[in-house]
Amino acid sequence: MVLDVIRALGRRWYVVLVGAIVTAGLTVGAYVTTPPEYNARALVLLLPSEVAVGEGGNPFLTLGGLEQPAGILVAYFSSAPAREDVKQQSPTAQYVVGIDDSTRGPVIAIDVTDTSAEKTLDTLTFIADRIPVELAALQEQVDTPADAVITSIPLTVDEKAERGMGATIRMMIAALVVGITATCITAFALDGLLRRRQLRRSGELSEQPEKPEKPEKKRRKHRGSKQEDAASASVDDEHTPVPVSASTGRER
Repeated sequence: MVLDVIRALGRRWYVVLVGAIVTAGLTVGAYVTTPPEYNARALVLLLPSEVAVGEGGNPFLTLGGLEQPAGILVAYFSSAPAREDVKQQSPTAQYVVGIDDSTRGPVIAIDVTDTSAEKTLDTLTFIADRIPVELAALQEQVDTPADAVITSIPLTVDEKAERGMGATIRMMIAALVVGITATCITAFALDGLLRRRQLRRSGELSEQPEKPEKPEKKRRKHRGSKQEDAASASVDDEHTPVPVSASTGRER
C-alpha cells in the first residue's frame, strides 16, 4: 500500500509540487497570523495569624493548616465574578490560579497569558493585588479577630513577560499536516482516476469489432470468385481425357 502511494505520488509529481507550495504558504500564514503569547508568573504565600505564631515565633514554622484558606482563594478566582473582573482588566487575558505543586505549603501560583507583554504584566499585578483583598474580605465575613487574621506576602512576581511560541507552533503543525494530507489524497485520487480512464480506453480498443464490408465490395468479391470457378473448370476440361471407341477409333 505504501509503495502504491509512493508510485502514485511519483507519477503525479506536478500535484505534489503544487501541494508543497500551498503547504509552505499555509505554514507561513499560520506563523504570521497567529497572535503572539506572553507568559508571566507570580507566587503568593499565606502567613499565619499572630495568635498561631505566638510572641517571638517564626511564621514560616507554622504554615501548616493554611492550605485550606489557600484552596478557598483558588476556588474564588475560578468563579464567574472573578473572571469577569479580570476580563474587564484585559479581554484577551487567560489566567490560572492554583496551589503551587513544587512547594509544600500555602503557596498560590498565578500564571497569566496575554497578547502583549504589557497586558500580561498588568493582569498579573491585578490578580496578585486582589489576593490579600479577597483574603481579608473572606475573614471579615466570619468576624475573624484582628490578631487571628491570616495575611499574605508576594514571594516572586515576574517583572518581564516571556514570549511563548506554543500556540504558533501548534498552528504551524496543523497547517503542515493539513497541507500534506490534502496533497497526498489529491495526487492519489487523480492518479487512480487517470489510470482507470487509460485502462478503459485500452479495453475499448481491444474489444472493438471489425467493420463489415460494404455490399458493393461483397458483390465484386462474389463475381471474382465465380470467374475463378469458371476458369478452374475450363482448365479441368482441358486436362480431362476424351474417351475413344475401340471399334471406330473415333472420339465419342
